[in-house]
Amino acid sequence: MASPTLGRVDWANVEAAVRDQIVAFVRRMRVEHADDRIYGAAVHEFYAEAGGVIAWPTIGVASEESLASVATDRHDADALRWSPADWPWQLDPGEAEDGWAGRVEAAATADGGKRWHAVHDRFERAVARACKAARRTLVDEGVVDREFVAVAMDKAWELIPLSLTRTQVRRHFPELDEEQRAIDRLTVLPPEQRVIELIAIADSPTPAPPGAERARAWLRELGPETVPAILGHLPAARETWPWAKLLGELGTPTTEVIAELDAIVDNRRLGEPDRAWAAAALSRLGRMDLVTARLDRLPTEVAVRGLTAPYTSFRDVGVHEPLDYGPLEAALAEYPALHGAVCDRLAPGSGYCTIDTDEAEAAFAGLASPWAGVRRHAVFVLADLPLAQDQRERYDAELHRLATDPETLVRDAIAVARRWAVSPGADDAAGAGCR
Repeated sequence: MASPTLGRVDWANVEAAVRDQIVAFVRRMRVEHADDRIYGAAVHEFYAEAGGVIAWPTIGVASEESLASVATDRHDADALRWSPADWPWQLDPGEAEDGWAGRVEAAATADGGKRWHAVHDRFERAVARACKAARRTLVDEGVVDREFVAVAMDKAWELIPLSLTRTQVRRHFPELDEEQRAIDRLTVLPPEQRVIELIAIADSPTPAPPGAERARAWLRELGPETVPAILGHLPAARETWPWAKLLGELGTPTTEVIAELDAIVDNRRLGEPDRAWAAAALSRLGRMDLVTARLDRLPTEVAVRGLTAPYTSFRDVGVHEPLDYGPLEAALAEYPALHGAVCDRLAPGSGYCTIDTDEAEAAFAGLASPWAGVRRHAVFVLADLPLAQDQRERYDAELHRLATDPETLVRDAIAVARRWAVSPGADDAAGAGCR
């Protein structure tokens, strides 16, 4: 097999590397535990950072006997059967595998990371194909019996169906099979009926497959066509806040949507979560002015959620407006006493939005904001953005200027950003307080 070198990714060799690693590890476990019934191998612990690191996963192998050895009263064998992180036999990537991961990562981060998601997706699918190939080899060699499966297990379990046949999924992961059958049924429904059923699933206290989370995601994928049905459902909804949140994620600021969200924010009979998510949705839809107009009579939690929503990771789900600190700065100019609470909500580690390259100028403008909380936020979102050489030089110059910022929280952010530049992933703790 060719060794990894700079250049384009040889996906056939990446797949072969995963396959060979699985096969070699299962063979080794068969020799070391000759009397065990080995039932599965799992590629797990997928680690990646959008726009950056793509790491090689870990391989776990389990037998009925090894599974029994780790089972407890709290977590019996059935609970741990497909929990590979709890299996005792693990194989971490070696130098060769890390080399392949480095090549995949280099391809993903080239050209400013524009192809990162496509490359990462292809890597995960190569792993899933490798699992199928590894099983065929091991079964053909007689190392394992035909009941053995090799499976790629990401956190969302999206790779499992790509690793197995439908029969294998039904046998080993019946919940996924039930979910897929529900998806198949919903897919063939007329669009209007599908939306109605998805809303019912998402709002149920005991949601049917494919589950509330998948139903809401599907509604997001369907886009603006779902808005009238959601608005029609709101008065009878079991809870208001999930639907306010979804309206913000759909990114459709029609007159009807804005009026409904504004009414929720203003409704003092509703709980703070309902009003706060409605305020957040309004701001995501470009109408922070409506939240600002009510700041003098809103609970602090509702006010702060509305003022900070476009700058948090909430913005990254669904459709969003371009980065713009102007509405927040205008609100703080009118209500400066809220600056401390805004800083607390936008503290490092709270979950910032991920900006695109075409939003860099807005972030650079934020570095000159009169508000320390905005300056700090801009420092961090630019630190995570792949910058062109001229932008990098500009950013470094701004870091040098802000290193003497009068606010401690900005100076702390500069120190962290500089550590990131030297060692990505370094400690990201910076002061959260505002004066």
